[in-house]
Amino acid sequence: MAPDIHVSSMARSYPQGGQQLRQDERQRARTQRLRSLLLAIQSGPVDAARLAFTALTLHDNELNHHPVIARIGTALQSSHLPEAWRIAQELRKQFPLAFQSAAALPGVDAAPAPRGFFGGFSGRLFDHSV
Repeated sequence: MAPDIHVSSMARSYPQGGQQLRQDERQRARTQRLRSLLLAIQSGPVDAARLAFTALTLHDNELNHHPVIARIGTALQSSHLPEAWRIAQELRKQFPLAFQSAAALPGVDAAPAPRGFFGGFSGRLFDHSV
């Protein structure tokens, strides 16, 4: 005798307007990732900005092909935070909510100042801002 096999469907039931709820959630996630990218470009080291950029492009296929986002990625690849911030200003009209919390930072309209880095094993600070 063969055992009885039972297959059941685990269909989800969404409240009326479920499609709109998922769209709102995607929009919130996009705004949060953009906000993280902007804050990382404005205040963080280039590695933090690159990580935020990677998170944004991996989780949002629409922004993965956005021309301004691609230019920001190119600037981050070149380790040029002030250029990435200048390019990011072009997104202000399209994604105003992402810029709202970035406005809490001092000097949000100013490009981040170039920072030096600690080199190799010596621990010396190399300052390239001159």
